[in-house]
Order: sequence, then C-alpha cells, then structure tokens
Amino acid sequence: MAAQIARVRFFYPFFSLLILSFCIISCKTPQIEGPQESYLPSEIAPSLSELPLRIELDVKKIESVVNASMNGLLYQGDNLAGEDLSVKIWKGGQFMFFVNNNEITYKVPLKVWCRYGWKVEKFGVSFSDHYEATGTISLVYKTAVGIDNNWKLVTKTTPAGYEWLEKPKVKAIGVNIPVTPIANIALSYFQKTITEQVDKVLYENVPLDKYIGDVWEEVQKPFLLSDEDNLWIRITPKEILLAPFTTKGNKLNITIVFYAQVESVFGAQPVVKNRVPLPSLRYIERQPRQFSINVGADVTFDKIAEFARSQLQGKSFTESGKIIKIDNLSLYSSSGRAVVVADLSGSYKGRIYFTGKPVYNSEKQSLEIAEPEFDIKTQNALIKSANWLLHGMILKKITPLLTYPLEETLATLKDQANSMLKSYEVYNGIHINGSLDSLAVTNVSMIPGAVRIGAEIKGNVALIIDELKF
Repeated sequence: MAAQIARVRFFYPFFSLLILSFCIISCKTPQIEGPQESYLPSEIAPSLSELPLRIELDVKKIESVVNASMNGLLYQGDNLAGEDLSVKIWKGGQFMFFVNNNEITYKVPLKVWCRYGWKVEKFGVSFSDHYEATGTISLVYKTAVGIDNNWKLVTKTTPAGYEWLEKPKVKAIGVNIPVTPIANIALSYFQKTITEQVDKVLYENVPLDKYIGDVWEEVQKPFLLSDEDNLWIRITPKEILLAPFTTKGNKLNITIVFYAQVESVFGAQPVVKNRVPLPSLRYIERQPRQFSINVGADVTFDKIAEFARSQLQGKSFTESGKIIKIDNLSLYSSSGRAVVVADLSGSYKGRIYFTGKPVYNSEKQSLEIAEPEFDIKTQNALIKSANWLLHGMILKKITPLLTYPLEETLATLKDQANSMLKSYEVYNGIHINGSLDSLAVTNVSMIPGAVRIGAEIKGNVALIIDELKF
C-alpha cells in the first residue's frame, strides 16, 4: 500500500505537468499568416478637355488710338470728279466705334469745305464764277475681323453709307454744289485711311500669331499643382479651334480653343517626350465646353488606421456570449482589396485578417470598406479555435466604424486646384484664370502606403492674355 502511494506521489507532478503542457499547446493563440501584400496598377486616366485662350479687344481703346492719330486737315484735293471742284476735309468730331460679334462699325464725322467753279455761255459771252461752301457729313464703315491661315488678325472694311448732317450750299440762284461726288470721294478715301489705321493698331497691339505659337509651346510644359502631394499637370494639345466671335458691351472677344489631353502625374516632374507641332486652324460653331481635369488625392493607410482606432477605442463587441476588443488595427493591400489587420483581446486573443473593397460613399462623402469577409487563412484558423467569430456579426459591427471622412480631403484638393489657377502664369503676359466648381469622385484604388481617391473636377477655366497695351 505504501509503495502504491509512493508511485502516485511520483506520477502526480508528472501528470500535472503533462496536463499543463497540453493546455498551453491547446490554448495557444494560432499564428495566422496574412494575405500577401500586392498592388494593382493605379493610374489617373487623362481627360480630354477644352482649354480656351481668350483675347479681349476693347474697341473703345482702338477708337482712342485712331482718334489720337487723325486730327486736323485730313484730306485736300483739286479738280475732282472731272470738274472745277476743290475739297478740303477736316475731322468734325470724335470718331465713334461700335462692335457686334466680329464686326466693328465706325461713324466718322467730317467737316467739308468745297470750292466749286461754274461757267456758262450765252449769246457768245462766257460767264463764270467760283463759290465756296461748308458742310458736315457722317460716314459709316464696317470692318469684319477674322483670322487667316498664318494666325494673323485680318480685317476687311467696306463703306456702309453716309449722311449729310449739313449739305454744302450757296445762296446764288441756280448754283447747286455737287454733293454726291464730294460724298463718294470722302467715302473712298477714308475707307482706305480708316482701314490702314485699324490694321496698324491691331498689328502692333495684337500679334495673334505670336500669342498662339508661344502658348502652344508653353502649355505643353508640365506644371506643379500640389507641392504636398507632388502632383503635376501635363497638357498635350491635339487640335486648335476657333469659336465664333462674341461681344460684351464695347469689347470684342476672340476665343481660340485648345482641344487637349489633360493628365495628372504623381512624383517627379513628367518628361514631355514629343512636342506636338502647331496644327492648322479649324472652326467650330459653338463656344468651348467646360474645362475638366482628372486628379487624385492620397489618404495614407496610417491616417485611415488612426481614425479607425479612435472610433474603436473603448468599444467591445459581443457575439455568442463571447466578448472581444480590438487593441490595434492597421491596413494594407492585396490584389486591390483592402486588408484590415486586427489585434484582438478578450475571449479571443490574437491577430486576424479580413478584406474588403474600398469604395466611396457619395452621400456621406466618405471612404468605406464594402463586402467585408475573413481572409481564407483566418477562416481556416478560426474554424479550429474560435468558430463563433465566423458567424459574421463581428464584421458587421466593426466595418461601419472603419469609415474615413473625405469631405475635407476633397475640399482641399479643389482649393489647391483653384489656388493654382489663380496664380499660374503660363507665359509672360498670359495666365490661367477661372474656377473649378464641380468635383466628382470617379474611382478608388490602393497604392503602396495609401488609398488614392480619383476625382474629376470641372469648371470654367481659360488662358487669358493680360490687358492689351494700346
């Protein structure tokens, strides 16, 4: 009997150690291997857009230059129209310019002096005399403004009639001053004079061919949109289009549209491989459409995880009588799906992995994880150690807390774009002006270290030539 007790005492520590070892082995947290980290190619698709170059001609400034260059005696001629007729013409007041679409109308008031000689014979006797008279006439011309194949502004001026405000006349009975030849002489002479003056003003102040050539070259150089994100914009023009001329008040607006591919590029300054040569002019019978650009904003995994942890802090989840807490959480990508790494404590201690599709919720303006499911290796491990976790309730409770707000991110992206537009000078004297007011998220993708939010921004954007110096 004593021998049996001794043997029990000997084996008791052994069995205790064996049971303890078994418990340690059976209760040990399974080491689950997560999905392999990988990323699908992520590119921001270029958008085809229309970027207008707007040139504003203030016809009142042209009027001022022409008025300043034409003063005093403007014309003098003798023996006109095959008659003993001498004419002098002075400027009778300010020339007035008006514009409608691409046509400029001029009203030219003139003061006219004429000396008319007459001669008659009666009964073999000649009678002759000279009479002088003054009057005022208003001439009207119209100049159509166009663009030729060499990208130069061209004008075509035609007379549009005249009106005698005061006809030249003398008091002598039977003497009539030939006012029609005087008017025709004035019309023909001043048509050439006005055309030369207007052409000179436009040629010296609106070298359109130089503007077009310079902008075409400069716009192909990439420019930095965001220093923080190292985001570049590259414009590759495809065509150049001339929209119908428009007027607003006394200003003639010429709109030349660059039909271009607009790209956003992250990282180093992109290289322009092949510059596109300036193509031939093509006309369109409409005004340019809204400018659009596809851009992207990156939200780092760390930011998303930090926000999720703040939402999960102090929360516990119950399922099947079991309680768990999430002590830590991180994020990465596997084949384009978001992989959520969660360290649990409570009824289950250890690390699990579940995946989901990163999507944008337009109503909430937030990034969310859709279609959540445990990774296959996590599923296999939980079947053996914590089958109750696989019921799915935990995922449904946790996933809504993994939402990341994007309202501020998208607003910042739009503000950055608008800030650049207000200050960016494409070329000396030519800058980008306008505003981007419409933003729509187009895609969500995962890149190393971040989730990239792709967005299309639209607005009224144009290249503006600084005020022309007349």
